[in-house]
Amino acid sequence: MHREDMLSRSASTITQVSQRAAAMRRQNGRRGFGRDAGPALYCRTNGCTTYMRLDPATGLATCPICGAIRRIG
Repeated sequence: MHREDMLSRSASTITQVSQRAAAMRRQNGRRGFGRDAGPALYCRTNGCTTYMRLDPATGLATCPICGAIRRIG
């Protein structure tokens, strides 16, 4: 009986899966919460991990945790 071993593709598969996961993480920050929603305003000020609240009348986004303010528009 002749037996030929197949090459393992696990290393390339792992690489492809990790690259895909990294691409999904990059894209995740660019998407809104819905189809019609704008991009989510993520604070990121000095390590703050909170979404900012947008006031449409003034065009200012404010972080409820650290108080950072960002002008939108």
